[in-house]
Amino acid sequence: MAGGKGSIPLAGTAVYMTPYSRVTQDRSWEKAFPERPWRYQTPLDILIKASNGASDFGNKFGQPLIAGSVLTFEHQEQQQQWGYDKVIMLAGGVGMGVANQALKAKPSEGDLIVILGGDNYRIGMGGAAVSSVNTGAFDNAIELNAVQRSNPEMQKRVANTIRALVETGKNPIVSIHDHGAGGHLNCLSELVEETGGTIYINQLPIGDPTLSSKEIVGNESQERMGLIIPSNKFSELKAIADREKAPCYKVGTIKDDGKFVISSEIKKSSPINLLLSDFFGSSPLTIMKDKSLKTSFFDKEYDSK
Repeated sequence: MAGGKGSIPLAGTAVYMTPYSRVTQDRSWEKAFPERPWRYQTPLDILIKASNGASDFGNKFGQPLIAGSVLTFEHQEQQQQWGYDKVIMLAGGVGMGVANQALKAKPSEGDLIVILGGDNYRIGMGGAAVSSVNTGAFDNAIELNAVQRSNPEMQKRVANTIRALVETGKNPIVSIHDHGAGGHLNCLSELVEETGGTIYINQLPIGDPTLSSKEIVGNESQERMGLIIPSNKFSELKAIADREKAPCYKVGTIKDDGKFVISSEIKKSSPINLLLSDFFGSSPLTIMKDKSLKTSFFDKEYDSK
């Protein structure tokens, strides 16, 4: 949906990789080594619930899950064990866009920063970070707090709004970005990466009044899109969003000052006031060294029946 200046999702795909499901007891190959004490869900739970969830969400959103695959794998040989104990999901999408809307434009001073979609809650805090560590590295409260919650109805409203703008032929969107890991902090900083901008934290929609400033800007509440439009086009966007019942909020302004600022007009403070160079292009180089394990495997035996 955030491709170029907006695009139209059509269908989804999903791949799941887990340890053996052990759905029946007559599979000799699944008894190579014992089942582990799973922390939250068994592989069978994941294969059923994740697939059902992806299909259910896609159908409600209007982007049906049309293809996918499953790979369950465990192997033990010469005192070594392999298996997808850290489950892998690969999600894909198929969509379409308009050629002359395929590239984002550079924002101009005074353009509006707008949020489409749902309110902020204490959801997905540290979600990307937690998903990258071993299960159990954090306590249950932190890990469960990192889990995202889906809202396909809200996503459909937002998607209808974006689609309407794309199909007008005179799409007013300058740039658009989805809210993934890092929430507003990630989405909005990247929207203003070429120029700078100020976000007014009290203009962000709050569903939970107990949220701290960090939680407001960093939560991963789902089904939100950030976009930039010229100030004289907001009424056009708002009319379409209202028609589609998609919440629409002016939350900031483009500033050509090279800064990313989160400002509170109520508290007269700025929880974040940093140069964009502190966010982009200044990260230390990542040096990764690989090594190969010399492992010899027995010759495979095939059942010819």
